Amino acid sequence: MHINNATLPLAWALRQVGTRVRLRGWERVLRALFHPDRQRRVAFRIPFNGFTYPATADNIVDWNALFYGAYEAFELKLLAALAGRIEGAVFMDVGANVGHHALYMAAHARQVHAFEPNPAMWPLIEEKISINGLANMTLHRYGLGLKAAESPLYLGPESGEASLLAGASRTSPSSSVPVTIVRGDDYFPTAGIDRLDLVKMDVEGFEKQAIEGIRAHLETWRPVMMIELSELGKQQFGDFTTFVKTFPEDYEFYFCHRTPGLIILTVIQAADAEAYDDFVGNVFCVPVERSKLLRQLAGL
Repeated sequence: MHINNATLPLAWALRQVGTRVRLRGWERVLRALFHPDRQRRVAFRIPFNGFTYPATADNIVDWNALFYGAYEAFELKLLAALAGRIEGAVFMDVGANVGHHALYMAAHARQVHAFEPNPAMWPLIEEKISINGLANMTLHRYGLGLKAAESPLYLGPESGEASLLAGASRTSPSSSVPVTIVRGDDYFPTAGIDRLDLVKMDVEGFEKQAIEGIRAHLETWRPVMMIELSELGKQQFGDFTTFVKTFPEDYEFYFCHRTPGLIILTVIQAADAEAYDDFVGNVFCVPVERSKLLRQLAGL
């Protein structure tokens, strides 16, 4: 089925389950009824962490926001809890896509900086800022990298699916748009970004280059970072030792895992070289001075 005005009541009923508990097998039920790859660009709005969330049915992030209340809900709640314990917290969303994580964190951080190079995503982020009257959220229409450059952004079949690396995920070298990449260490002072406490980074394998381009500010500000680690990203980072060396000294690393059982929970576990070999997913990269806080908030 397609998500539209006629089927939204059913989707809304299914949402009441997904926002309360994550049941094993529930994803198969949702995909059997409303497979995300078969959706059309139908617009709708949902309540979202105290805000209004304008969504489109053909975007996987919005699809998750509809049926589960949020995409990566555990990670977002942990980032929000950290922001609540850091006075005047500043959050940066690198690879903001439709602005989902940025909007969520706008309720918890003093400032939110959303970096997104894909021009197709800019109106979607701007709409979230506008309809919610957000003065603390800023869109930066750039990608982050090791050096400033004009670069092709390769596109995939789904709305918002894109990468600066050809062949990443389902992107195609034959479908791209030109975008601007900036080196964060050079750009931040010009944009008035003078503090950074929390970072979410999901740039489809380009994470290493983005991190290396903000390394000087990471040394100074030492933010907690949540990094999406894909197989392609691991190829860029190398082994676990070189991954760790990409960050400043005295950082600790925690992998996000889903537990087995009827009720699926997401938990974090300390990372090591053995676990790194088979891992894909979100990694919390934490300066040692905040590791106790993270452990406490994550229930470790």
